[in-house]
Amino acid sequence: MRIVAGFCVRKIMDETIAIPTQEAARCLSGLVSMNGTGRFLFELLQTEQTKESLVEALLEQYDVDAVTAEADVDAFVEVVRANGLLEE
Repeated sequence: MRIVAGFCVRKIMDETIAIPTQEAARCLSGLVSMNGTGRFLFELLQTEQTKESLVEALLEQYDVDAVTAEADVDAFVEVVRANGLLEE
């Protein structure tokens, strides 16, 4: 799975925003606002990933347990999937 092509990601003050361009603008009209973990996962999903690779990356990057990392990945993937931003 991966994020559809065509997002420009910017940090504005304490918030990270993904702005759809090109193909992504056809899927989403608006902006995607993310916290630090969301930005980390969004950036990883610029290339092909599996759920397992995302969970492993969270475990390496953040001080969380496996249950929390898996729940965070599931929640993030569900949001991007529901908004049509995920290629599977």
